[in-house]
Amino acid sequence: MRSLFVAMVFVLGAIAVASPIAQEDSNAPGQCSQDCWNESAQDAGCDPNTDDDCLCGDFFDADTSCVARCPAGEALQVINILTLACDSV
Repeated sequence: MRSLFVAMVFVLGAIAVASPIAQEDSNAPGQCSQDCWNESAQDAGCDPNTDDDCLCGDFFDADTSCVARCPAGEALQVINILTLACDSV
């Protein structure tokens, strides 16, 4: 299920990247994704900044679900970062 979600996000990402809409700073996380990070950390009941099991477990699920409601570019950025981080654990 997670891989299907990630695949769908990458497809949406390709569309978002091809969009001619300019972004102010594509490396800065947006407010929506920052809010999701904070809410997801609280919901997971652990610290994703210091605990890999948290980051790649309950937090991952909560955060990716939350950012799905954010603008596509933000969602893709967060999911890419989380996926890369968890693949290296």
